[in-house]
Amino acid sequence: MIIDAHMHADTRPIENFKDIKMAGVDAVVTCAHDPLEMKKSNVTLEHLNRVVYQEPKRISKHNVKVYAAVGIHPRAIPDDYENVLKELPNYMKEDHVIAVGEIGLNSTAQIEQEVFIKQLQYADENNYNIIVHTPRTDKPTVTKRTIELMDEYINPKQVQLDHIDYSIVDMVIDKEYTLGITVQPEKMSVDDTVKMLDEYGFDKFVLDSDMSSAPSNHMSLPETKHSLEVNGFNKNDIDKVIYKNLVKFHNLKI
Repeated sequence: MIIDAHMHADTRPIENFKDIKMAGVDAVVTCAHDPLEMKKSNVTLEHLNRVVYQEPKRISKHNVKVYAAVGIHPRAIPDDYENVLKELPNYMKEDHVIAVGEIGLNSTAQIEQEVFIKQLQYADENNYNIIVHTPRTDKPTVTKRTIELMDEYINPKQVQLDHIDYSIVDMVIDKEYTLGITVQPEKMSVDDTVKMLDEYGFDKFVLDSDMSSAPSNHMSLPETKHSLEVNGFNKNDIDKVIYKNLVKFHNLKI
């Protein structure tokens, strides 16, 4: 079994899901993101409707289970974002919606911090897990501020901090977060991922493809599993990062 801990299903052709199912991926977590400019809340809500209601039906044709995360991505904050926050409880009532996400900071802009804090507070008050973005640009500085806000506003055990790479891993390895390694052409390669797991262990990490409209490899998780296997890593350790840690974090019934 493999579960992709973070992706954006609405950007991918249905053929990708046939491929990954045949390669051992049984479930995915598809997250809200920034497919459009999202200047107004009605556009954001249409996006969330697709993530929650349309994508699971589309992808189930290939027997891939879809879990969803909803929220306001830092690159997609509408002028009237409060309207989106008001609707989050309706989405979170759905059994397959398991987290608030993808949320976080893409910069240290005040509006991003404001919206992030409000979503942190909402998740903390309702005991929801969160899936948190870290950016490509100025990553250590922005991640430092992200950590400060999370440590102030939410239980760290509810946090999946994503897109971990060598520029930030030492900042977060001792936190109580679940750490997501994104195996993607412009993020962590398969070889880099295997190296990081060998150095830092398997107990705190989950793996994701972050498949989107950006350069992506929809087969990155099966490839990573294969590389771990042929390099002689313990099966129980491999299972931790490809599904067991995520199942435990989200308390999934599989």
